[in-house]
Amino acid sequence: MKAVRLFLSFLVLVSAILLPVSVLANQAGLDASIEALKSEVVELNQELFELEERLLYPAMTSFSVFVSMEAVQDYEIKSIKLNLDEQDVTSYLYSKEQVEALRRGGIQKIYQGNLKPGLHKLSAEILGKGHDGRIVKRTIVADFGKTRASKYLEVKISHHENKNKPEFAIVEWK
Repeated sequence: MKAVRLFLSFLVLVSAILLPVSVLANQAGLDASIEALKSEVVELNQELFELEERLLYPAMTSFSVFVSMEAVQDYEIKSIKLNLDEQDVTSYLYSKEQVEALRRGGIQKIYQGNLKPGLHKLSAEILGKGHDGRIVKRTIVADFGKTRASKYLEVKISHHENKNKPEFAIVEWK
């Protein structure tokens, strides 16, 4: 009887020692499986995003507007408001970090939507602060034609060397 108890105690002790080792081995395999699943989910998410983009914004009607600042150190954009065919479509407020990103060559996609082929009008109301601290408000307008292909326009803020002040334009990407 004592031998049986001793044997059972030994088995319990060995189980207590070996069980965590097997659990750790299973845990490592489980961690690898989880990482593989995470990778698959990221890939599927990217595929779904691309499919959604193609379905929501087919090339036939796709229209996008971007914002950039080129060599402009004496102007700080505060906000922008876009109006497409007499309807407000978007507005955006900029943080200091976002202004710095634009100054370093960043380009922001501010609007993406669908647009029928034909003639259209885009206006951008830009509010910012000049080098002297005064508020600078400009409205720029562009009339453009949309065909059965994607259309990309850019609200470009650049430095006008002769006038030593910012210059605003809407340019079409070719």
